[in-house]
Amino acid sequence: MIKKILMVLGILCLFLTASGCKAKETEKLVSSNKTWYLYQDQGENDTVSIKFLKNQRAEVKDVSNINGKVGINRFNSQFNNPQYVLNRDGRTITFKTAKKYLTLKILKTYHENVYGKHMKGYSVESGGETYKLAYITKFDKPTTNVTEQAKSQTIAANQLPDHIVDVTTNAKPLTSNNSMIGNYNFSTIIDYRRTDGNLTINQNGTYQMTLTEHSAQRLAEETDSKVVMKTVVESGQVQNLYGKVYLTAKNLLTIDYYYHGQNTDKLLPQSVNLKVDSKSTGNQINRSKIRIEEDNKQLYLYSSDYTVRVQDGQTNKNANLLTESNTEQTSLRDAISQTKSYYENYKENPLTSNADLMQLVGAISDNNDKKVGKIKVNFGAKYGTNLQPSDYQGISVNGSKQPLMQYMFLVSPAAYSQNGPAVTTTKGKFLIYGSLDNKLFLLKQPDKDSTTVTWTLVKDFSLTVPKLKFSLD
Repeated sequence: MIKKILMVLGILCLFLTASGCKAKETEKLVSSNKTWYLYQDQGENDTVSIKFLKNQRAEVKDVSNINGKVGINRFNSQFNNPQYVLNRDGRTITFKTAKKYLTLKILKTYHENVYGKHMKGYSVESGGETYKLAYITKFDKPTTNVTEQAKSQTIAANQLPDHIVDVTTNAKPLTSNNSMIGNYNFSTIIDYRRTDGNLTINQNGTYQMTLTEHSAQRLAEETDSKVVMKTVVESGQVQNLYGKVYLTAKNLLTIDYYYHGQNTDKLLPQSVNLKVDSKSTGNQINRSKIRIEEDNKQLYLYSSDYTVRVQDGQTNKNANLLTESNTEQTSLRDAISQTKSYYENYKENPLTSNADLMQLVGAISDNNDKKVGKIKVNFGAKYGTNLQPSDYQGISVNGSKQPLMQYMFLVSPAAYSQNGPAVTTTKGKFLIYGSLDNKLFLLKQPDKDSTTVTWTLVKDFSLTVPKLKFSLD
């Protein structure tokens, strides 16, 4: 009897020892050298990458999608990679990130093929919601016998609004006393372009953001460029994910402007493009994640696409300060219709000043390999409109005075030739253009050692406003 009891106890001890030696799920997780991705659905946005480091620390980063390389790090309160703690249950791990800890509880194993990425890991719970935590095991080979179609397709202006996604669908309303509700201005830099931003967060859980991007310039320059490259209008939903507040885009409308020789007081739109994130098209919006946080009673906007421009009174130097604004947003539908209407009015009367002529010729040359007629111009060098037609009286071959031009501008030639058409001025050698009766003329010097000049018609060149293009991705 005693032997049987000892035998049972021995087996029980052996079982307990074996159980104690078995690696827990969280231990297997942190011992891997993989990059793990925390996401919902297909991981097309609002994804977190996690890489486990030494000394019980991890690199936790907000990225745009699975396998995204660029993102915003989540640090601890000392701006270091956060520590992680494993719960004794063997299924729960907590990352000690600033503001709010990120806690994940493993539910079950998971594997899936996500757009050609084979994912393996776990289904986990965080903040009462279910997520996927997995790493990439392999990629599918791309199909070589399928011709890839262009993403953008031309569409009629009046049909484009029909493709705008309704952002109120499935939006989760914010509490009425949420401090983030309101209108805000901010200033940032995107790809060296100084950008003015306006953001509206609504109580119904939606938002709209408008960005005006100016031409690129060095960060050290004190004066902002007046040249406008594009206007971007984005709308979507305010979402709570992983304990953070994110702006998840559903629509992204981009209005590009002609910028070579631009008349900053009368912009000429070049194209209007709409990208959406919908079930029928998938996510066509390619931008980094944007989140909002409150710090010392100030609201800040985070995005790895944005270079911070520190404002007066800003206490957090690592994000973009949001300041209260009374500016009202223009809806996406109105932005499309107003741009179309503005363009139609522009076409009716495109030339009213020297600046108008320079912008129109610059736009036409953009669509003609930077050529005006057969001559290449360089709007990336010097150009200007401070000219008086009476100062450039042309003389015809028979010695008579030519009619004065209505509007004029000058621009650097793409390449200088000794016998080329560039005219010598006190500021250098330039191509000088003028318009008369909706025709374009080029000023020439018959003799380089003489001040006599003559206007010659630019052949095969029509002063017609380029077509405004509307497209959908």
